[in-house]
Amino acid sequence: MQQIQIPQALDVEAIERELGVLWQNAAEEQMDEEGAVMRARVANLIILTPGESALDDINVTVRDLSAAHPCRAFVIIAERDAEDRDIQLYVSSFSQTDGSRKRLSCEEIVLIARGKFVPELPSAALPLLVSDLPIFLWWRDQLQPDDRTFADFSRAADRLIIDSAEAERSVETLVALAELFGGQQRGQLGISDINWARLTSWRALLASFYDPPHCKAALAKLDTVVIEYSAPAGDPSAVAPQALLFAGWLASRLDWGFSRAAVKGNDVEFEITCRDRSMSLQLRRVDRPDMRPGRLASAWLKTARPNATFVASRHESGLHLETRATIEGVSHPGRVLPVRNRSTAQLIGRELEILCNDNVYADAVRMAARMIRLSS
Repeated sequence: MQQIQIPQALDVEAIERELGVLWQNAAEEQMDEEGAVMRARVANLIILTPGESALDDINVTVRDLSAAHPCRAFVIIAERDAEDRDIQLYVSSFSQTDGSRKRLSCEEIVLIARGKFVPELPSAALPLLVSDLPIFLWWRDQLQPDDRTFADFSRAADRLIIDSAEAERSVETLVALAELFGGQQRGQLGISDINWARLTSWRALLASFYDPPHCKAALAKLDTVVIEYSAPAGDPSAVAPQALLFAGWLASRLDWGFSRAAVKGNDVEFEITCRDRSMSLQLRRVDRPDMRPGRLASAWLKTARPNATFVASRHESGLHLETRATIEGVSHPGRVLPVRNRSTAQLIGRELEILCNDNVYADAVRMAARMIRLSS
């Protein structure tokens, strides 16, 4: 991948010329081989990250992503706490096969700003967007809705993508997301969390307990829920976002109300009211070296009368999720689903196919934020 520095970051015509030259060079290099080079773009993807340390990983993700979703990618490096330095801009292109004899030529624009010049990044990047294409904003920095740089980029975007599992301050991230869902941007800016996509199989397994009539009758008297998780990497003492989102999903679907919370060692316990019953929800941090940080380990649904337990858990091998149900000492057939360890590029690619909001996710986030405030 050839990279060219542009002396004047705000010279849009010069940047477009250099991108054209890179595409023409790629086409000429391909002339001696079979097939053709296509300059393909189906979206604008803005990726903002707080430092250069993640640049290699981002470049790998963009390259993998562009095979299925060719785009003009903007890699924005915002070093807020560094010594002041004006915006530097580089352009590059790369090509790869689309599965036929055609080669797709995709573009990447890197902008770097430090210190007081960080708020100027939107004015340098936004004029370079390809018109009439959707704009996706992958925000890898701390999420602060009132931050000027975030506000400028998010106003231009059709969809915001975050990964709450990677956030250094994950609890604050979920609260900020709830604020965005409740703010004026709701209905205008689509919001998604690739950490939510990782919970798809978990949600499907737990929901399947409510299908058989004999299980549904027992679950109508649910009195205890225990969700176990591994400590998140950013803040090992915090509750993992997956656990909060999963609990928020259950609460929103089952119409739970939270009355109080108590922290007990590694556990956070909530008292729940559901119609005319009281229940207990426990979020429990467990030591699972076989798991990645911040991932769910298990979810237990229990009833005293009848004596029943419904469990969805991650196998120690890490290769699959499994369920088991026991009602009055009788075991019932469970389900097994393979763990889909999808790459970041695959998860981002899925979000590039969606523009509208997921109302179920929005409800889960709002419930998670309510739990966070109650337990603070």
